[in-house]
Amino acid sequence: MRFSGLFSIPVVIIVLNFSYLWQFDKENRDSWQQPDRIMDTLGIKAGMIIGEAGAGEGYFTFKLANRVGEQGKIFANDIDEKKLKKIEERCQEENIHNITIILGKTEDPLFPKAELDMAIMVYVFHHLEKPVAFLKNIKASLKPSAPLVIIERDPDKFNDRSGHFLPKKEVIQAIKEANYNLSNMETFLPRDNIFICHPRK
Repeated sequence: MRFSGLFSIPVVIIVLNFSYLWQFDKENRDSWQQPDRIMDTLGIKAGMIIGEAGAGEGYFTFKLANRVGEQGKIFANDIDEKKLKKIEERCQEENIHNITIILGKTEDPLFPKAELDMAIMVYVFHHLEKPVAFLKNIKASLKPSAPLVIIERDPDKFNDRSGHFLPKKEVIQAIKEANYNLSNMETFLPRDNIFICHPRK
């Protein structure tokens, strides 16, 4: 029996980095990101007005909207019109009226001025082309003493070799360069850090 030519066929071996896929386990996201605990920690309550930068398809948006209730409001910003359209469609389907869509710019979320009790960004910071400029442009939208909250994956917590997420020291450096004080950093989440910042006066 001859096998001529059999071993001339190129063989491609694909190695999947399952540790990297694990970090994007969206199906169980509530269990590892603990959105209710985050909102409890941040003191998010009924009646608040919150700007969410980089809302995407609304994972956190709708949780915020439910927490602030009908007397509150969520401004959901993104630069991806298609993703914002999905939020809009869900609002129509579920009869939700406390979410306002904002199509922003790369360096500016275009939140209304001096209206926000809090600005929050979840897994957005590492995508920003000019993070310092973006953070600076949020300031004018915050009420006095209102915080900016950045929730970011910490590469040190899951031995990230992809370089997709930034080390916390780089996040902190950008916060300082944007003229914010880092008031607190919560580290209780298994994958993320919560940076709570206030504009310097």
